[in-house]
Amino acid sequence: MEYINNINIKVDTKYKDTYKLLEQWIIKNGWESYDVCDIPATKLFLILSHIKQKTYFGKYFAHPFIYFSTKKPNLFRKIFRIKKNIFPQALGLLARSDIFAYQKTGEEIYFDRAKLYLDWLENHTSKGYDDKCWGQPYDWYSKKLIPKNTPRATVTSIITSAFLDAYEATGDKRYLDTAISSCEFFINDLIMDEDKDGHICFSYTSIDNFHVHNANVVVAANLIRTYYHSKRQDLKDIGQRALDFTVKYQNNDGSWYYWAPPDNILGNIDNYHTGFILEAMEVIRKYLGKDFHYEKQMDLGLDFYINHFFENDVIPKLFHNCLYPIDIQSCAQSIITLVELSKSYSSLAEKPLKIADWTIKNMFDPNGYFYYRLYKNGYVDKTPYLRWAEAWMFRALTNLIFSFNKS
Repeated sequence: MEYINNINIKVDTKYKDTYKLLEQWIIKNGWESYDVCDIPATKLFLILSHIKQKTYFGKYFAHPFIYFSTKKPNLFRKIFRIKKNIFPQALGLLARSDIFAYQKTGEEIYFDRAKLYLDWLENHTSKGYDDKCWGQPYDWYSKKLIPKNTPRATVTSIITSAFLDAYEATGDKRYLDTAISSCEFFINDLIMDEDKDGHICFSYTSIDNFHVHNANVVVAANLIRTYYHSKRQDLKDIGQRALDFTVKYQNNDGSWYYWAPPDNILGNIDNYHTGFILEAMEVIRKYLGKDFHYEKQMDLGLDFYINHFFENDVIPKLFHNCLYPIDIQSCAQSIITLVELSKSYSSLAEKPLKIADWTIKNMFDPNGYFYYRLYKNGYVDKTPYLRWAEAWMFRALTNLIFSFNKS
């Protein structure tokens, strides 16, 4: 299959104008931000999360607090004296965006800005580990308490991708060395749970044994991409075994549950985690070339994605079986996924433009940022979140604008 680098699609000025306004908002507001997870990370909400999961009536006890924190998030932040924070994940996404713009335009201003993000990330890794890794600066409860800054497969993968982007853009080996170090973290510090077939699933963080498809396959993508540049065969072998695991547990209709076996919490089938899987598989296809043997599974997964995650073929749904709430990260990842896959499936090229158009019309604020969520009852949470919304939409718009030839 030919990998297409440029597609001749006219990109309307509204996308470029929105990109510039968002760029200015990010520059003006800086790196610190509130976050969708800062209220759940407070001591009260961590206790409520534990009660909710461990007791039968817990969800009824926790519901009023969760409901009002959703309706009045900034009031809760004042009550709990929550401060803004810097999120490594956001800086990784912003770095990827600017490096891509630099690759497409050759304008140094983009890489100069990306270098600021990369330098900060180099100097702010998770403590207590021999290799480069990153987590989130908040406590998080998911079946167990995950303390803040515990390195995560997902966060480290996004940032590793940024360093690989930088290496491909400049040839500077220190960026590749950082990516190799992160791969060592994946192998040495995450749990690699091997099933009876010899396939492996990477844990979500360094202190759990969760089996999560999107986390597993984004690690696989970084291992294989780093193998391509370093020629380390072990990275390729381990990456392929992780890919084999996630492909094996694809549902017959092409979808993936969030949780993977043997965890018996199948959970939801959602937009952006499915998008992560498809995007990661596209990366693996690109760097494995003829050694990629999952075309049918990719086709099946993409068919499910296209047919189940878009209302009226354009509005990104968070879950495959309901429209609301409409979440900005679903919008952003939909654009990213479809732009990336359009390099192999050229028939997709128009769709991300339509999604971006809807998102700008319905979730973009005149002040230059994107809203967090739209709810069924008409309520709109307009809070700007750099990690959850703005950084993702900045990457989405960057990919959209600079991937296609303008005419």
